[in-house]
Amino acid sequence: RKNTASRVALVSKIIAGLSSSVEPDELLFDTIIVAVDKLGYTELSDTIGSLLNDAVRKSGKDICFFLRRMDFALKLNKRIEGEAGLEYLEAAINDMSRHGLTHVIVDSAAAVSTIVNMVATYDDIDLSNMVEACLDFFHHGTAHQSLQTMLDRTHLLEQLLTTEKFGSLQSSLVEFAADFTQRAKFFTIQGSKAKLEGEGRHMFVQATAFVIEFGAQTGWDEFGKYTIKSVDLFSAFVDAVMSVSGLALLRDVLNKCLLQYSITDHDTSIHSWTVKKPNEPIIPPTPSLHVQKVLELCPGIVQTVDKEKRLPLHYAAASATASFDVFMTIFEANKDAASIRDPATGLFPFQLAASNGNYAASFSLLLANPNIVSSAVDDDDAPDVSDRKRKRSS
Repeated sequence: RKNTASRVALVSKIIAGLSSSVEPDELLFDTIIVAVDKLGYTELSDTIGSLLNDAVRKSGKDICFFLRRMDFALKLNKRIEGEAGLEYLEAAINDMSRHGLTHVIVDSAAAVSTIVNMVATYDDIDLSNMVEACLDFFHHGTAHQSLQTMLDRTHLLEQLLTTEKFGSLQSSLVEFAADFTQRAKFFTIQGSKAKLEGEGRHMFVQATAFVIEFGAQTGWDEFGKYTIKSVDLFSAFVDAVMSVSGLALLRDVLNKCLLQYSITDHDTSIHSWTVKKPNEPIIPPTPSLHVQKVLELCPGIVQTVDKEKRLPLHYAAASATASFDVFMTIFEANKDAASIRDPATGLFPFQLAASNGNYAASFSLLLANPNIVSSAVDDDDAPDVSDRKRKRSS
């Protein structure tokens, strides 16, 4: 008994003697776990509580600091009776939300790896609160995050979805889609291109898929402007999407992000898209050159419908920012689409274009197919647009 008591006293002194500026690393936490295994939790509970409750230690720390504490709490929980271990876990989660530095994430890859490993290791424990807190932590630090951190967040979301333990993660995915497009304008062209052509390719394309599925038009606009900043970036992006995901994602990017903008917009590097040949005049790019490149790679893309049964021409006609050149490029590639009503509105493309102020495009469609006017008036099978609106509102 004396032996045990003296060992408990020694271990307690070692733990209590830690400077408030020094947090136990994973090795020391594991050493404490070994001490608990040998000496019992009851004898060391006060000392462990003092260590974890020290307010000075918690202030202004990185996410990895709190993740180590969460992992320690989960290991401790396996060794003690009652809810004490899980109480330590909840305390670490709350401390991270209250004291963590969201604008400084030293090693996002390590943080994500730790979270994923904990989810896999402690399969029998509900870690929903921990996962939600970690996702919130990343979200609140968006304004300071690099492209690599955003891709690490993508990896985390992908892994969590794969486990099927945390539901759809709908709100977190919506937040991520907005965060990624918000940060995109700050990513360097060379940095993005390097990721798209290297090991970051899969995660970049997965981030794009999240943006398309869970984003909104404001974010899609920002993402579209970002992808056409330079011809080299755009080429790397399109190649990555096709090699990792395929035609369906590229079609959705075209419909929601690319048709709305032109190479000649002020956000684009016109210089990089300009054709230059020795001893010949400089040829400025056409506004729809980015769309033309997509059509050259995938000619049939304009004939494929998305999950809403809409064609690229419907999206071009529905956009108030699509240039006449972009619109006509899509039309010339699939003229039959001009006689197909938009499932979302019940309007023909010429009507849809006119309703969005693109009168030149609307007039060009009518010139190409004047009979479409009678179809718009006489088609008994046409959906009732007002009825559609009533159904949506109900």
